Amino acid sequence: MPRSEEECRRIIEEENRQPFLPWMTVGEFSALSERQKSRELQKYTQYFTTYLGFWKTCDLSSCRRAKACKGFLTEAQYRAEPGYHDSFPPCVGPGGARQPEVLACIGQLGGEEEDEPKYDGRRGMDVE
Repeated sequence: MPRSEEECRRIIEEENRQPFLPWMTVGEFSALSERQKSRELQKYTQYFTTYLGFWKTCDLSSCRRAKACKGFLTEAQYRAEPGYHDSFPPCVGPGGARQPEVLACIGQLGGEEEDEPKYDGRRGMDVE
């Protein structure tokens, strides 16, 4: 049965109200320009690069002084070859050199669990 126009609109509105980033919904994020989207994603990944201590070796003195990741990509870094990934701050490096570390941290701190069960039942109790 086909959906009515009103039902389609309601579904889209529900999707737009879903959280995307801790401070922004899907609808708010999709309304931004590409550079603004990139900046918001960099703000998010800065939490994880700070946790990993990337600020200690960062080229930006503002990051080292603040002891936290505060940097955003410049226009030159957006155009650089190999290019910087536009969702990560500059301390991740060109070509996403340190990107796997950040993604692993996001998974770890974000609560993603491993596929293997942590509790293996009462296997040790069965042995007499």
